[in-house]
Amino acid sequence: MKAIRRAMPRVLLLLALVVFAVPACATGNQPGGSPSPTATAEPPSPSPSATPSPTPTITTPPPTTTAPSGWTVVSSRVAYQWRWPNADSQATVQHSSSDPVLVSIGAANHPNDPGTRPYNRMSFSFNFGYPTYSFQFVNQLVGDGSGLPIPLAGKGVLRVVFHPARAHKLDGTASTIVSRPPANLGLSRMVAYANAGDFEGYVTYGIGITWPDSSANPQIPVRVYEVTYVNPQGVHRYVVAFDVDAR
Repeated sequence: MKAIRRAMPRVLLLLALVVFAVPACATGNQPGGSPSPTATAEPPSPSPSATPSPTPTITTPPPTTTAPSGWTVVSSRVAYQWRWPNADSQATVQHSSSDPVLVSIGAANHPNDPGTRPYNRMSFSFNFGYPTYSFQFVNQLVGDGSGLPIPLAGKGVLRVVFHPARAHKLDGTASTIVSRPPANLGLSRMVAYANAGDFEGYVTYGIGITWPDSSANPQIPVRVYEVTYVNPQGVHRYVVAFDVDAR
């Protein structure tokens, strides 16, 4: 028994050495019994990406379309965008109406319309639809029937021809035009206008332009704007407006 008691300390010492010799990593625990932390890779921080700015959209506001008293705008469009109609090849806008009747002519200066250049405007208002029309710069206005020159102030002429169209009653006894400006317009670009024909479905007008003459290249830009109105009685009015750059 004495021998056993003497051997016990050595046995306990050996057991302790065996226990503490086992590496902590073999059990997956750190000293103190806490589990070993699992090393997980942190997700990379997203690098700031340059988001492209949207391409700005440049829009051109439509021309002024103030309806006359008692009338409402039904539709409007730019039929011919700002450019110059070459004297060698007139510009034409096609329509399918069979008998448009010219009922009024207007002219005005538009110096400060938002988002657009200053311009002078001459408008031709029709009943029963839009006529087809052609226009170009020419040296001189000439009468359709006579072939004779028609004096017109300015250094050049914007000649406008509507067809089919008429500006007289069917019996030929009177004009259908109920309102028009004076012949001398006195605007910054449009200085005067004159009728050159109302015969066999053709209605022709010339607008005297201050500058340049018809041989200049380029000419002053022109725009054509169409507006359709309706009144409470359901009558429609079809307006063709010729705008000339007034810068």
